[in-house]
Amino acid sequence: MSGWDFDDVGKFGSDKAAEDFAKRNNVDPRDIRIREKGDGVELEIRRSSLEGRGLKDSGEGRRDGWS
Repeated sequence: MSGWDFDDVGKFGSDKAAEDFAKRNNVDPRDIRIREKGDGVELEIRRSSLEGRGLKDSGEGRRDGWS
């Protein structure tokens, strides 16, 4: 257990797609967690890193709608 709270921000087709999304939104790589889920991955971002941040989503690499 990390001791941090993470929020799910969506499903992506690959680790790279999830990492690219985080990078486009200037999220520190230390603030993300990627979990294998079925045919893709789920991206979670540390809650304290999300506060007051409006994430930009171009839809690239996503497997679901905006959460």
